[in-house]
Amino acid sequence: MASHPFINFPATHREKKLKIIPASVRPAWAGRPCPDTRELQATSRAPWEEKSASGFTLIEVLMATAILAIGLMGVASVITWACVQDVRASHVARGSFVVEEFLETATRAQHSAQAFNALTGTSASRVIDGVRYTMNCTLADNTPVERCREMTCILSWSNQGSSASARYVYVLSPKF
Repeated sequence: MASHPFINFPATHREKKLKIIPASVRPAWAGRPCPDTRELQATSRAPWEEKSASGFTLIEVLMATAILAIGLMGVASVITWACVQDVRASHVARGSFVVEEFLETATRAQHSAQAFNALTGTSASRVIDGVRYTMNCTLADNTPVERCREMTCILSWSNQGSSASARYVYVLSPKF
């Protein structure tokens, strides 16, 4: 067999002849495989088979719904927690006013020796917006410095069965 101008190899009866066409004269379909009729028959559908439709499957919709539900439950729990903390902060702020009133009276006593020496621990109770606040204050002499008095007030409150408390420490020093 004669050799090809671009490829030199002997051709046998088992080998297919290879035809190489220069790129300048190749047709547009060159390089793409020709479809085999068997491939076309294997890929064609029977007339009763349904064509694939675009869209989501039921499993995809269920999974998306489940993920969305879990996210919404998380958001709901954070909102609930924030509401509880908001109510607690409101109670602390209102209770602080009770302690602040008492501390203002004690602070005024720092300017008079007689009033300063007459300071004692006290207890007070008050209801504000339906919540009972109870305050217990104790005094310690010469703490943390000589002649000073440390006042510790514990404020507790209960609202519909839930109770909490806050601790306030204030150092009073004589100003006379």
